[in-house]
Amino acid sequence: MSNSAETKRRSLFCCHYARLGDVAEAARCAGYPPETAAADGAAILRQQCYRRMVANYRSVLHDDPMAMVRAGLERLAFGRTNDAVRLLLGEELPTAAEVAQLDLFPVSSIKRDKSGGMEIHFFDRLKALASLYEYSGDADSKAAAQTLLAALSGGEAVDGDGV
Repeated sequence: MSNSAETKRRSLFCCHYARLGDVAEAARCAGYPPETAAADGAAILRQQCYRRMVANYRSVLHDDPMAMVRAGLERLAFGRTNDAVRLLLGEELPTAAEVAQLDLFPVSSIKRDKSGGMEIHFFDRLKALASLYEYSGDADSKAAAQTLLAALSGGEAVDGDGV
């Protein structure tokens, strides 16, 4: 991999890490192999320039808590469930290291019965979608309210681009 491609992948890792807060998952999302994702992510975070990049991404995300909520809802609504299904259908129990590699964000609970069966419950995707829809409606309502207040006060309305 070229140096610039690796730099882009590290930047992508920083963005995912700022959003997800999970080193291994962020590294997997950035394209690092699952077997080495945690170590690769930790190696990136040992470098000061990438820690600063993560801090910058986080400041953007944390300045707008609704952006974090929206990101979580989008993960629930559109995220993959492959790892949970693999866990459910696997013939053998995974090791602790293998479980640590799984993306179980959409899972609300896991139960194992006495006979060895497993039950996995997922968060409701339709509720997440409905919440996203409500959020977008609230954003539209807030923009309309700001425009109305500006008009009533005799000022100019300002959109999100400062125009």
